[in-house]
Amino acid sequence: GLPGRGKTFIGHILARHLTWVGHHSKVFNLGEYRRRLVGSSMNHVFWDPHNEESLQIRTDLAKQCLDDAVDALKTDECDCVVYDATNATSERRNLLLDDVQKKFKCEMMFIESICDDPEIIASSINEMKLNSEDYAGQTMDEAAADYSNRIRHYLSVYEPLNAERDNYPFIKVIDVGRQIFCNQVYGYLQSRIMFLMANLQLRPRPIWLSRHGESMFNTQKRIGGDAPLSPLGQQYATQLDRFVNAYYPAPDTELAVWTSTMLRTGMTVERIAARGRPIVKWKQLDEIDAGVCDGMTYEQVA
Repeated sequence: GLPGRGKTFIGHILARHLTWVGHHSKVFNLGEYRRRLVGSSMNHVFWDPHNEESLQIRTDLAKQCLDDAVDALKTDECDCVVYDATNATSERRNLLLDDVQKKFKCEMMFIESICDDPEIIASSINEMKLNSEDYAGQTMDEAAADYSNRIRHYLSVYEPLNAERDNYPFIKVIDVGRQIFCNQVYGYLQSRIMFLMANLQLRPRPIWLSRHGESMFNTQKRIGGDAPLSPLGQQYATQLDRFVNAYYPAPDTELAVWTSTMLRTGMTVERIAARGRPIVKWKQLDEIDAGVCDGMTYEQVA
């Protein structure tokens, strides 16, 4: 996909998820290779497809990055690799497929991020300016102008994935999951990746964690149980509601609240729910069952 469409973000999410489910994964980012081997002070002219000198440099860097990714697959270092690059043309993608299959037999899948939402693109450019070494020391306007020109260079040769032309597995993610298009997706792992892509969130979203308010069992130093809140716990629930509404005023802001199925957690968010907030109860968030010790004091357990 084009620059500024969240490819690197998606790549790291994918690698973390695959590692989490037992398939150790690693990201090979072509931009990092470029910065490490030729520097980070290139302006947009470096990405001009008519600049033959820089085109050769970029081709050599892409080959080195891909070779390292394949070498990692040949060892016990990785089960999966994410090759993070634009791969903007059909010719480049076919060369990549052929090159990998000559060196190592493995399943391959392309993931393309397509985004035409100006707000998301602007957010990506701002994030790039804050975090990329490419624009260190530049103003926001300078960085945005150069990055926009870089995008235009890629756009001049860009060929999106096409099911009629591209005879290999791929997933197209359109406008951060508004639409998902899949081609030749088979098997457990590819299906798992497809499900992950369908539930992407590219925009940073803060996650707040809170304990429940003090319960009557807490006042008695008992473990487990399903006791209601104590008066102090009710005060905590009131303060929590005020805190949450100060950051996310109802009903004008989106907020999802997850709790366990326990009485004390439900009572802790009652005031938040009264403002019309959706509350989702998850059995998986219940505390570990205390078994035969349920309801005992800590002294009795000891």
